[in-house]
Amino acid sequence: MADSSRDPTVTLLASRETALPVTLTPQGHVLELQALLRFMPERRAVYSGLLDGQPVIIKLFSAHPRSRREVQTEHQRLAALAEKQVPAPRVLLRDYPGETALLVLEHLGQMSAKVRLQKMSAGEIPGLVLDLVALTRNMHRQGVVQNDIHLDNFISAEGSWHVIDAGDVEVADAPVEKSKALANLSLLLAQFPPLSLPSAQQVADAYGDAFSPQQLADCLKKTRQARLRKLVKKSLRNCTEFVELDGKGYTGMGRRQDQSLIDALLDHGLDALLEDSERLKDGNSATVGRVRLHGESLVIKRYNVKSAWKKLARQFKSRARNSWLNAAYLGLVHVETPQAVCYLSSKQAGLTDREYLVCRNAQGKMLPEICEDGGILRSRALSQMADFFAVMRLMAFSHGDSKYTNFLFRDGELQVLDLDGMSREPGRGLEQDLAAQRERLFESWSPREALAPQARQEFQALYDARIQSIESWL
Repeated sequence: MADSSRDPTVTLLASRETALPVTLTPQGHVLELQALLRFMPERRAVYSGLLDGQPVIIKLFSAHPRSRREVQTEHQRLAALAEKQVPAPRVLLRDYPGETALLVLEHLGQMSAKVRLQKMSAGEIPGLVLDLVALTRNMHRQGVVQNDIHLDNFISAEGSWHVIDAGDVEVADAPVEKSKALANLSLLLAQFPPLSLPSAQQVADAYGDAFSPQQLADCLKKTRQARLRKLVKKSLRNCTEFVELDGKGYTGMGRRQDQSLIDALLDHGLDALLEDSERLKDGNSATVGRVRLHGESLVIKRYNVKSAWKKLARQFKSRARNSWLNAAYLGLVHVETPQAVCYLSSKQAGLTDREYLVCRNAQGKMLPEICEDGGILRSRALSQMADFFAVMRLMAFSHGDSKYTNFLFRDGELQVLDLDGMSREPGRGLEQDLAAQRERLFESWSPREALAPQARQEFQALYDARIQSIESWL
């Protein structure tokens, strides 16, 4: 085992909690590691920092044989990209301090396609999509495939898009074969908000007519589903965003950034907090309460055990876990829901007993109240509801319980609540199911039921228009 006291790079690869900044002196240069960007324990770490005062990206690789191959591969592929005139960062330094390897790259700035997307209005997004489609087309024609293609791997600098993270870039002497190119292009498209894409015909034109709109739509559907299944599963394992919880009688998952808040929940006791909470629901199946902890307003939902049969069923299907996964899924398809902090299970005699889901509290108005108020917020709320149903149809999932009390508008933005019954892969009959849910949305607006018919008519017009706008991808 390496002596980390004499080799600081080993310590940097051992834990994401290493105190920063850390200064190294490779080849007589002064290299300061300032912020951790990505981390794979004992394998690889990526930092932002300074090389002799110049902003750089620092990639640190362990002595693991796979890691050594990765640093060599990335260096070679960056050279190949430069030769093919594909914009990419320059290598400023390569070194092998101790048992590790170091690759220092030019820092092109923070304006990734993901950051750009977050700053854009809905009407601006199609332009970004077409720009990246055109760049991807040019890469494919040069024999270049970015296998790990995602929006953080495109950086805008000096008026053009650059490709970063060359470790997973494949470079060949001939243009990329059509089936591989289509799969790669579809993976890029799958990362944009579902309703934001230009038409399939526009994408086909931007790529250069290599694929028909129908080919693009069919491949994108399959790619989206596979990608979402993979990413949702990430919420059940330790990674940069999530942390596995096991202690004080509970197991589950939480957000890593909320670890101190979760610790406080466990220290106080979830049942004790519920007893003193502002009770929102007190039924046999679930108890829901609002509490304030560490300056945060939280909602705790406890899934009660109603019978021995229900307890047996809980060993195979967890409502808390399902809600946690559904919250992760909605985030990936750009639908807002109160942020889930953690889900937890307790055990009794070796069997799963009570379960809990903790979310940040969301306050706002419901659709009938907004429609009664009228004005621009009314039209906006109906439009957002129409968009939500369009997303469910396009992405083939079902909320399962679309009564109006499960939708809240916080600062005019839709929040989707109560994800227990949501199905991410409902199978056949989805269109009929969603049609029934659209009916249910307006069924019971007491005491504002007189407003429902007009609101329903406007909602339907907005929904039909949205479906028409995405028809090429259905």
